[in-house]
Amino acid sequence: MATSQPYDKLPSSALTIRPRRAFGVLLTTVLLATTLTACGDEQRPTATPATATSSGSASPSASPTPPPPPDRDRDGIPDSSDTYPDDSMNTPQQPPVSLECDTGNDGNALLTVQPGKDGRPDFSEVWAAKPTSCDSQAEIYPVTDTEKAALKTSKYEDGDITTLYEMCAAVDPEDTYLEADFAASSEQIPEINAALQLCPTYPYAKKWRETVKRGQVDVDLAAQGRLFGSGTFRVGKEIKPGTYVTTDVDGCYWERQNRSGDTIDNYFTNSARRVQVTIRSSDYAFSSENCGEWRPAR
Repeated sequence: MATSQPYDKLPSSALTIRPRRAFGVLLTTVLLATTLTACGDEQRPTATPATATSSGSASPSASPTPPPPPDRDRDGIPDSSDTYPDDSMNTPQQPPVSLECDTGNDGNALLTVQPGKDGRPDFSEVWAAKPTSCDSQAEIYPVTDTEKAALKTSKYEDGDITTLYEMCAAVDPEDTYLEADFAASSEQIPEINAALQLCPTYPYAKKWRETVKRGQVDVDLAAQGRLFGSGTFRVGKEIKPGTYVTTDVDGCYWERQNRSGDTIDNYFTNSARRVQVTIRSSDYAFSSENCGEWRPAR
């Protein structure tokens, strides 16, 4: 039979059994609790962390579209390369024309004729300076339809309309074309009419038209054989019979001739304010020298 021993008499090996058993129980409890906690965590939904993004780095922004180049007339041609940026029809225009004009000052003024409406040049800047004469710095050739029509009216053969520009630019009130009794010649009439096509608002346009009207009367008379100058003319074929006059003559001589060339009647004067002659239908020819221009008597 075993005999009990006092506690303090037990061997040291016997004293360490109890602590090992308690530690094992404690370890087992901790491990079990850890396992249960882990199992519980697996059932909870895992939150996905939000990714912070900035507006600047979320996506690259597109480059701004540059504005279209200026196009005032909206014809699809940028103003920088559009010859006529204010005309959507791009109607050909004469470039500015430089004129050297006598404005009555010490030196000549350089004035500019700008392109105008309907293909007509704008002389307003030049007229404001009131030049008595103008010379173009270069030859001018028609570009617009109006200029081409003016060239056709002028009957110029070289295609140069410089003279028309110079005529339109000068506003000399003492110009011969503006004289009350001046009648344009057959060569001057088309030239003045052409200038009026180019500058219909010319300051003295009315007087130009009057001199053309008077000149046209003479052109018609000449075509009828009722206006003629020096020379010998067949009566009834080249000139019409009738009473004719001439004025302000020096050394005037005339004679009426028959078919043989003999003188029927004649007249001479050193100087006269007015000379008159009646050419008969029976006369064969009429001849005159230094008598100026014969026209029908009124």
